[in-house]
Amino acid sequence: MRGDVTRGTVPEVTGGDGDHGGWRGLLAVLLVAGLSGGAAADEVSPLERYPGRLVVVGDHALHIDCSGRAAPGQPVVVLESGIGGFSLEWHAVKAAVARHQRVCAYDRAGYGWSDPAPGPRSAARSAGELAALLEAAGEAPPYVLAGHSYGGLVVREFAARYAAQVAGLVLVDAATPAQFERLPAAVLPRTWAAALASGARVHSMPRPADSFPPALSTLGLQLMMLPKARAAYAAEIRGFEDSARHLAGLAPAALTVPLIVVTRGRGEFDEGAGGDAAERTWRELQGALRSVSLQATQWIADGAGHRVHAERPELVARALELVSAGGPTFAAADARAAARPGGAGVRPPLALVSAARARF
Repeated sequence: MRGDVTRGTVPEVTGGDGDHGGWRGLLAVLLVAGLSGGAAADEVSPLERYPGRLVVVGDHALHIDCSGRAAPGQPVVVLESGIGGFSLEWHAVKAAVARHQRVCAYDRAGYGWSDPAPGPRSAARSAGELAALLEAAGEAPPYVLAGHSYGGLVVREFAARYAAQVAGLVLVDAATPAQFERLPAAVLPRTWAAALASGARVHSMPRPADSFPPALSTLGLQLMMLPKARAAYAAEIRGFEDSARHLAGLAPAALTVPLIVVTRGRGEFDEGAGGDAAERTWRELQGALRSVSLQATQWIADGAGHRVHAERPELVARALELVSAGGPTFAAADARAAARPGGAGVRPPLALVSAARARF
């Protein structure tokens, strides 16, 4: 399916550097050579068959792919990736959610099919671009936002800035500002940023091949390895700590919308580098995320690592469904889940909590 281009604006956010033909040409070469087996040059390249469409915000285009239908008053689900990730990794979650409501996956600047953008990258800037993208794409609020890892900072920035548009949140093993104070330096992005600044190669660029549809795994990896994607990754790593500090500095009042914190059940930190202690700290920080909303609960996804949305997509889709339902449905479902320990590979979720301001 060929995509189309829609134009919109991004208040207070600058756009691309105009060097779009280069990366698009490179992508076309990669795709035709790698996927088409030497197909004729006059055939439509895979670049022109991206799912969804491109929407121009400021002076760069962002890719968005929406499916499903929203009933009157039903929120639109928006999926936000972590650093290095993009829309394809949400394919299983998106397909499940689209069966009963509207859902959109998109690519931040530089990733997937989106244009690169110059200058520093931050979660706050991405939140502003997302708001402009949704408006220009005609995807009206309210929204339920799902944020994985760094994407958790982005959706929280969005919720702080556009609270009236947000009907709920799902934080998927999400980053927290406090992790920069509590976790060992070796596992923090500042260590990766220092390596990038010194010119060293950083080998932690995500390679979520298992997150992509099997038929598109080669395409997904090629998109991830494009210079524009690597540049976006480096820029977000460099700005990660500042993004966290900015969110902490906002100290927003606790939200009142439904929130589910979905936390990995399998440890990810190396045991030889104090991994057990770091994992315990990570779990504590995840629990503290419940204070982001007065209507919050936490699920532990047994057997899943950091990429819960790829390893347990049905769990994340269920969380999005419950948060979208909201109100008594959300509270009742949480109570039923708590009464069934171990059901569906989820440890008993923690009860709904009340909290005032928090810096998590």
